[in-house]
Amino acid sequence: MAESWFLTKINVRTSQDKHDCLLTGIAVSFGNNIFVVDYNNDSIKLINSNSGELRQTKLESGPRDIAVISKDELAVTLPDMKTIQFISVSPYGRNAFSLKNKLDVDGFCLGIGHYQGKLAVTFTSPGKLLITNLQGSVQVNVVKYPNGEDIFSYPGHVTTNSNSIYVSDNTKDEVTWFDWSGTHIGRHCRIEHPRGITLLDDGSIFVSDYESRCILKVRSDLNESETALTDVDSPWALCWSRETTTLCVSRFNRDRSNENNDILLYKLM
Repeated sequence: MAESWFLTKINVRTSQDKHDCLLTGIAVSFGNNIFVVDYNNDSIKLINSNSGELRQTKLESGPRDIAVISKDELAVTLPDMKTIQFISVSPYGRNAFSLKNKLDVDGFCLGIGHYQGKLAVTFTSPGKLLITNLQGSVQVNVVKYPNGEDIFSYPGHVTTNSNSIYVSDNTKDEVTWFDWSGTHIGRHCRIEHPRGITLLDDGSIFVSDYESRCILKVRSDLNESETALTDVDSPWALCWSRETTTLCVSRFNRDRSNENNDILLYKLM
């Protein structure tokens, strides 16, 4: 690609943490504020990327993914509790986080995305995509193709916009595309163990290619892809900030777990 990037990183391990981090979900809101979920430390963390200030709250169990619902509300998946937890946020207030209501779900929930009052949530055992409203009324439950074949194996992350839902499946090695009615539209299969996934303004998507140590940029119709970033060790969760033209990346390195404490910020120059 012709684009150039500037890299910095932020360490998000705190004195409250008993373990190295496992940052499995990232969301960006309120300009320079980055929200990350830390599965290993049962936490959600708020980082101001300008000042480096970090605030944290503990949850009942390890959160897996996070979605922005509004300017003052988030939702996180708690797979071990089979629950989606809604959280009020006040990044400049005395208490940054306040736990709100929960939605009980019928399985091990992983990824979560939101658009205008609808949630797209992925599950494993069995793999599926659930489309629901914020009150928990299920609208679509996507499990199989019309021929009876399972669509998913391990659908870990999801990203959404007004028209589309994209799901990464790191066992089937593909990204799958649906509309909000749950209709399957297409898929991209030229990825080794895709993890995090995030949408850009033009409808294209960034996908972390875990085994190839790179970030791919995939066209919105999933027909073509190109390498956007190389030499990104063990990339996991992703989030694109339109406001700051910054790509946020977490990592999961089994051999060097201290690297998992950092959020990498790639600024488009």
